Amino acid sequence: MNTEDPSQHGKYYTDTEIAGLLGISLGRLRNKLCAGSPLPPRIQPPVCRNRLWPSQAIHDWLEQFTITVSDPAAHDIRQ
Repeated sequence: MNTEDPSQHGKYYTDTEIAGLLGISLGRLRNKLCAGSPLPPRIQPPVCRNRLWPSQAIHDWLEQFTITVSDPAAHDIRQ
């Protein structure tokens, strides 16, 4: 997977790279596409069988799901 400089515009991932990035199989990615599951934005050029996934859009989409973990000691009521 090419993740050297994802901030540059014009860089694209393939289906295989997206599946690896999301930690799912290529078949599972295809199932999610067919089912209409929420996935990052993608480009499907006309007369082309390949989908392209803009790298910056992928990373922006993933950042929406960032979970911050607070200090568990701060919420401990036994102190």
